[in-house]
Amino acid sequence: MLKKMTFSFISLGCAKNLVDSEEIIGNLSRAGCRLTRQPAHSDFVVVNTCAFLQEARREALAVIEALGKIKRSPEYRLAKIVVVGCLVQYFALHKIKTRLPVVDLLIPIKQYPLLPHLLKKAFFPNIDFQKPTLQPNSRFLSRPPQSVYIKIAEGCNNRCAYCLIPSLRGKLRSKRIDDLVSEVLGVQKLGAREIILIAQDVAAYGLDLYGRPMLAELLRQLCKIGGIRWIRLLYLHPAHVTDDLLKMMQQEPKICKYLDLPIQHINNKILYRMGRKTSREEIIFLYDKVRALMPEAVLRTTVMTGFPGEGETEFAELLTFLREHPFERLGAFSFSPEKGTAAYKMPAKAKKETAEQRREKIMKQQKIISRNFNRSLLGQEVEVLVDAFFRGKKSARGRMFSQAPEVDGQVIISKIAAAKPGELLRVIITGIGTYDLMAVAREP
Repeated sequence: MLKKMTFSFISLGCAKNLVDSEEIIGNLSRAGCRLTRQPAHSDFVVVNTCAFLQEARREALAVIEALGKIKRSPEYRLAKIVVVGCLVQYFALHKIKTRLPVVDLLIPIKQYPLLPHLLKKAFFPNIDFQKPTLQPNSRFLSRPPQSVYIKIAEGCNNRCAYCLIPSLRGKLRSKRIDDLVSEVLGVQKLGAREIILIAQDVAAYGLDLYGRPMLAELLRQLCKIGGIRWIRLLYLHPAHVTDDLLKMMQQEPKICKYLDLPIQHINNKILYRMGRKTSREEIIFLYDKVRALMPEAVLRTTVMTGFPGEGETEFAELLTFLREHPFERLGAFSFSPEKGTAAYKMPAKAKKETAEQRREKIMKQQKIISRNFNRSLLGQEVEVLVDAFFRGKKSARGRMFSQAPEVDGQVIISKIAAAKPGELLRVIITGIGTYDLMAVAREP
């Protein structure tokens, strides 16, 4: 075992990275290492990086550089810096070997389970350890346990023209249903009440492993697990949403009537250039189908401005569509040309300033849509999953089924004597903001 070795961990990027980080921490802990929150006073630090966009790579490099200063200082204990995640894959892809001289060990994604073994081989040859394997239920939960991300697949086969993920993470690799059921059983025992299924494309789950979409079957198995009250789905490519999945969502009360459908654009020319494998007509057909099948459903989407070929006409079409087919939740970002993607060399790129102005127009319009939706909830009694309770202020915060953690708003509950994280409360909506809601607990 790696006895008496202390380590710290820094996790950057998305929720999918966070799941990787929690599994790595669990693996190191089982090998005998002790986690500490202070990099300066640990034997080694692991940095899990994101490289999806240039901004994310800059952040990762800045963090590593700051750790390098700590490592070089005689005042501190930190001896080794280990880097994992997409930045390692990105630098290998572009054959960059000189950007991280301060790093002692680079671990590619496929070698995560071997990290204790690699640490022993590189730095600690005289320390005994048991060769670990990444087991179900071995995660270290770094967030409050009532809401837990479950990564159901790695990689992606979609190969959208702007996206680096297939190059960094490889092809779609779904986890087996039995393994996912075991993982959810494990986090349920730790206090999970909501599980959030994530992947690069959740709707594509099972295509590689079973030869057909299997998300509906996975959900059928997960819904049987007692103690889990909410199951939320994030990142559903519109081209892969099946009727079986929609029917499952409609019929099963545990599955949040919340669909995250990143459409990216609505103009057919732009969708084709993006490689999205869907069309304006198909997106509208799916939108109308969901609204008819589940009138109570809340929809989220993501759109991109400034993609090569997007002029004022194409942008106007997108803006009009989002006004006439409103999504209660929306995120927008401007195109970022990433070396190694098909879009990197595409002509007719919009100026960065133009793309950002278009993004701001979409978000300005979305604020109105969001407030109108929130206004429709005034006076309603709704169910809220408590995330935190503040005894001194006699208040709590939580989320409705229509609010995913970190990306959507929250419900602020006032004048409440007691509440526990993970508890489901009935509250009355009394006030609204652009994204957040105010409420009071329903009197017993």
